[in-house]
Amino acid sequence: MNELSQPRRTSHLTLKVGLFAFMYAMLAGLAIQLIILPYVFPQLHAGNGLLVGRDWVGFHEQAVAQMQKMALGGWSEFRLRPDGDNAITGVASFFYFLFGPHPWTLLPLNATVFAIGGMALFRMLKFLELENNDAIIATLPYLVFPSALLQYGQIHKDVFCTTAVLVMLWSWVGLLRQERKLWQIGPLLASGALAQIVISIFRPYLLFPFLGLSVLLLLWYLGRTLWRAFQFHLAGNVPGFFRVIKFDLGSIVILTLLSAFLYLMSLSFVDIKMSPLPFASVHPKIAVPTIIWQSNESVRSADAVRIVSSKKFSDDEIYAELLSQNPLKTPAMIASLRLEVERIKAARMEAEMVKAIQECRPVVILREGAFFENLINRVFLKIAVARAGFTSSGGVTAASNIDKGIDFCRNEDLVRYIPRAIQIALFAPFPTSWTAVEKRNSSPIEIYISAVEMFYCYIAYFGLLYWLMSYRRWSVALVVPIAFAVGLTLLLGLTVANVGTLYRMRFPFVMIFVSIGMAGILQLAKIKPRWVQSLDSKID
Repeated sequence: MNELSQPRRTSHLTLKVGLFAFMYAMLAGLAIQLIILPYVFPQLHAGNGLLVGRDWVGFHEQAVAQMQKMALGGWSEFRLRPDGDNAITGVASFFYFLFGPHPWTLLPLNATVFAIGGMALFRMLKFLELENNDAIIATLPYLVFPSALLQYGQIHKDVFCTTAVLVMLWSWVGLLRQERKLWQIGPLLASGALAQIVISIFRPYLLFPFLGLSVLLLLWYLGRTLWRAFQFHLAGNVPGFFRVIKFDLGSIVILTLLSAFLYLMSLSFVDIKMSPLPFASVHPKIAVPTIIWQSNESVRSADAVRIVSSKKFSDDEIYAELLSQNPLKTPAMIASLRLEVERIKAARMEAEMVKAIQECRPVVILREGAFFENLINRVFLKIAVARAGFTSSGGVTAASNIDKGIDFCRNEDLVRYIPRAIQIALFAPFPTSWTAVEKRNSSPIEIYISAVEMFYCYIAYFGLLYWLMSYRRWSVALVVPIAFAVGLTLLLGLTVANVGTLYRMRFPFVMIFVSIGMAGILQLAKIKPRWVQSLDSKID
């Protein structure tokens, strides 16, 4: 009976955490937009409750322009991505059309989404078998960090991406736990699928790391099952084998479904169309949303203009070109032409690579039949192109830039930069900049706040290290969130050259490190030195 009541108590506590997070986010968001920025720090106020010098100012202006079109043409003018990229602009215009062009109208939605993310993080910490009080304390940084205000208190897609990432990781951990129940699989799959849809709307490129993680986990469970089958085969205990691998087989099925859905989602993107009701003339602001799945084949990928197509180096095309120049087709001539094809192909490839290196632009040559080599090259190329996009945008002289002059011209450049990328991704802004005023876009207040947060993060990193070294068993509750957070943090360190942007985008992954690290510190604090233990035994 106690075992049955424990999940209920945890669920009730999770709801309380979510309700508290919602109320806190609502009140803090209203305070920052209506009081703190306009009256306490007017020098940081860009108007309408928005912080000066950030993307949300432009998102607000685009949403107002979209709202004005909708005011004239109705819901038919609604576009989820008015600029073709940022869905948050369409979301803001939706609320502006209903309630007026005020950023505070988005606060209920932002607070709700933020609270769901807090609940997912809390449940992941509970999967680590923490006591309720320890799990609540470890979740607090997600709520009270001043940088969290940028998640729900401004107009940006970060809060949706943060929550979607945390919900997906929570659902995956729940699905792969040894203690999972059959009735939990459906709700967890549905939660993960909904989070995937949210990610596909706001940051679709995050689906690919999740796809990579799901494939790696699937290979792990397949390998473990085969190894156990081999061991039981040697022992001659076939019935016992099926009893033992029942959980692994279920995990393989679940991971196959997750991987398949992620792959299908990567082939399409989600759009939303608003359809007015028949009595729209009476209630013009009432409409029904319709989800539209569209293929992304027509959408230019990040490396579409960079990849050198294999057709440029096709044997058949080069051979046809040589035949047109040499009308004689004797056997000796054909044999020599075949050799010439290989020489010309190699020369063209080398010339293209030399030109790319000289121009320092990302490029890759796709080779026929080299699937894994092409796959790796595509991944490296996408990272290089993404970094080039960040390094070529924004203020070149901004003091918050780090290594902005570094681009990845070759795959080796990227590999050599990995240690530096990890350093930047985890520890920037560095202590040397904690008291320095940025040249643009940052105030002393923002810098000092980030310094306090980073100091806390450094302490939490120590707790994380202790937790990883002392945790009695490395279960999926620890491995899955940490592995994904490490991978995505490294990816951000490789691509983002501006600390301000990095600081905002890495929020969900740093919260995983900080929360688990705080849990480690709490466990460390419970350890009694030997002299205290001996003193207690003498008193007893």
